[in-house]
Amino acid sequence: MPAFGFVADDLTGAADVLAQSHRYGLEAVLVIGDATLPADADVVGIAGPSRSLAGTAFDNLVRRDLAGIAALHLDVLLYKVCSTFDSSVTVGSIGRGIQLLHEQFPLHGPVPVVPAQPAFGRYTAFSNHYAAHAGQIYRLDRHPVMSRHPSTPMAEADLRQVLAEQLGTGDVPGAIHLPAYEDGTFKDAWADRRREPGAPAFVVDAVDERHMDAVAEALTREEHGHGPSVVVGSGGIMAALARTISDQAPRTPGPQHPSGPVLAISASASSTTAEQINDAVSHGWEDVPVPAGLLQGPDADAEAALDRRVSAALQKGRNVVVHTTRGPGDPRYGAAKPADAGYVGTLIGGIAARMANAGLTRDIAVCGGDTSSHALIAMGVRELRVSDQFVTAGPILRADSSSAVGNCRLLLKGGQVGPTDILRRFSGQPS
Repeated sequence: MPAFGFVADDLTGAADVLAQSHRYGLEAVLVIGDATLPADADVVGIAGPSRSLAGTAFDNLVRRDLAGIAALHLDVLLYKVCSTFDSSVTVGSIGRGIQLLHEQFPLHGPVPVVPAQPAFGRYTAFSNHYAAHAGQIYRLDRHPVMSRHPSTPMAEADLRQVLAEQLGTGDVPGAIHLPAYEDGTFKDAWADRRREPGAPAFVVDAVDERHMDAVAEALTREEHGHGPSVVVGSGGIMAALARTISDQAPRTPGPQHPSGPVLAISASASSTTAEQINDAVSHGWEDVPVPAGLLQGPDADAEAALDRRVSAALQKGRNVVVHTTRGPGDPRYGAAKPADAGYVGTLIGGIAARMANAGLTRDIAVCGGDTSSHALIAMGVRELRVSDQFVTAGPILRADSSSAVGNCRLLLKGGQVGPTDILRRFSGQPS
């Protein structure tokens, strides 16, 4: 039976959890939707598009996934959120997710919130969250990408304030700050916060792997009479948990060997992804922008024309990148704002499914966090497992054989993830 489980608010974030588990020798499986949870793994997770949902749709999805994962009798349950904490009161609310965790596990007590992922350039210090970008570290509310996120721009760096707003109680959660690791008070501080009457959550600082390992130790040593130890956090938590039970040296990435032309589909408005698309196009990839009109709503003729263009390029053996925007400066970005993540993800996922079904590609990259779950659902994917380590937070995956991409090599890449040449590396092109 699995020791650890997770519920992820999007698919690329869930892929990061798989990567961290696999890196330390654990077998991890991710299911999408209401697929049956397997028991032949160390780590089992469920992913859906809750980061892009609000209101009743958000509640129904998170309730369903938490109820499913609770049946596994886990030691630790991770409610996986982005390491950049992107969320709002109305869309993908982490605070609302915490309330639903308490609904599922009413005896648990305050939930630790630990989004740091030091190996990925994500840090929490005195409850303020920081993230790396282009070799620099920025406070969340001044981050060049996250402060201008297309759906959930982050205007506050203090996670206590973010949670207070999203929880809607008016109370600011407590915290465990960095000095507790150095002065020997961390264990006592953890115990005190976990027993705090009526508190829904508390924020935990972390800026290096030693801190993450201390959190993992605290989670695994708790009594489980009330159910699993529950934590809200990023892939950094899973990496630390995996280290607590693995005696294997970390796996390292190997060279990539595609079987033919690569198809990348992207609905990310991130400047990081835009640079990656620009790099691919400048090295000979077919550049296929999705027309702005098609982003506003279905158009069978426009979609057929898009398919013909992608198909023709793949038949010629060319790598292809299909995108809905090349960064926030793309004029389509402003024009397409009314289109929701579900529609856009389904649109680009459908293209990938049709190309795979036609035998035109066996190597597919999906770029974008909010839309990734919808794209994989459009491909009929029900289960994912890691086949190879690749870049941080982006493993090479394989899907269940019943899906349109069941025999494909898959890369799921969040908007802010990866080096500039990630698509070329995936395609085996020299850097």
